[in-house]
Amino acid sequence: MDNSRRAAGLGLLTYGLATTVAFIATAAPGGEYSDRLVRGYIGSSHWMAAFIFCYLGAFGAVGLLFFRRWHGSVGSVGDVFRSLLIAGAATSVVGWFVDAGVAVSMAEGGRAVQSGVPHTVVYTLTETGNLLAICAPAFFVGLAALLIGMRTAQPRFLRVFCIVAGVCGILAPLYFSYFAFVLWTLVFSGWMIAGARRGTRVELPQASLV
Repeated sequence: MDNSRRAAGLGLLTYGLATTVAFIATAAPGGEYSDRLVRGYIGSSHWMAAFIFCYLGAFGAVGLLFFRRWHGSVGSVGDVFRSLLIAGAATSVVGWFVDAGVAVSMAEGGRAVQSGVPHTVVYTLTETGNLLAICAPAFFVGLAALLIGMRTAQPRFLRVFCIVAGVCGILAPLYFSYFAFVLWTLVFSGWMIAGARRGTRVELPQASLV
């Protein structure tokens, strides 16, 4: 099997799945302000879930470091490709720790923090964390997807999908475009893994009929 390609595909798949699950499960307030969402996030019953799923998101971001092993496929811009994915992984981990830090602060700070920090401040922190954990890496990975679409040999529809997904990743702060980007991480990683498996097929010698 092409282990480098398989590892890269699994890395992208891990990033796409873990980030999406963590984003939904942590329920870190973002977008339009809602006091109900803020109270739910900082409530004691949600502290452990927020901590666990933020860690899941951080571990998922490490998958991008495996995806960068595919840098040779983009030719002369391989160094740029690798740098983009390193930046994406780093900013994502920072973002997840910002979101987790809010819950940890509530748990460890006691009543003084729980009742003393305005909910608008909590919202500002988690919205910033979401941008770092979700949108910043999507920006970097989106640029990498553009390089893939423009520099690699693959089916035409997949190249177009890479370019469209790249634009969607760059525009991830608009949120509606983010889901097309996530779909690309799943489809493209599946294509990479399937291609690695096909590469392992070995033709067995035919038995002589003579």
